[in-house]
Amino acid sequence: MSRKGAYVTLLTKESYLPGALTLEQSLKSVQSRYPFVALVTPALPQRAKDALTRRGILFREIQPLQPDDGPVVAEYDERFADTWSKLR
Repeated sequence: MSRKGAYVTLLTKESYLPGALTLEQSLKSVQSRYPFVALVTPALPQRAKDALTRRGILFREIQPLQPDDGPVVAEYDERFADTWSKLR
């Protein structure tokens, strides 16, 4: 399998796990030549990391990333708060 590329997703909440598992299964079903990797933050519960391990999904823990100026996400856009961490 080529290691010159990868499909990468970010998991910051356990509620994102079903989507990540579905994506990984979809990539396997089309015999993707690239590995699937999950970036996880410390806030992700261990049981979610264990589920990744059981499925053979590579994951790497990263620290959350926020702008230096503090939160810039309006309360009504809180769902985007973890978006900065994707830059890791």
